[in-house]
Amino acid sequence: MAHMITHPTAMDFLQQDDRRNTLNELLAGIDVQVDELAIPADSPLANQTISDIEIRGKGAFIVVALRKTDGTMVIHPKHEMLLEVGDTVIVMGHRGDIPQFAKNYVLKRDIRY
Repeated sequence: MAHMITHPTAMDFLQQDDRRNTLNELLAGIDVQVDELAIPADSPLANQTISDIEIRGKGAFIVVALRKTDGTMVIHPKHEMLLEVGDTVIVMGHRGDIPQFAKNYVLKRDIRY
């Protein structure tokens, strides 16, 4: 599943509502979700790296993409890539862990998938 999401064709697939709904149903069956976490100015993750966010997540999710403030989408971003205020990290992980992580690190959640 992670392999599928980290490829551009999969992202095109997710742009279609009916296919996104199908993916949601499949993921829900294994208690996994894809979520967007926006990095606001007051988050301790602002100006940190992708590696930092994954380490702080303690294995609860993986970062599959990053949408920069200029709209650029980076699929499977490198661990040393810097998170800037206004960026949105797209993560896939356990349904119960992502909301708590977002709360702890002052991140805005936007479930889209």
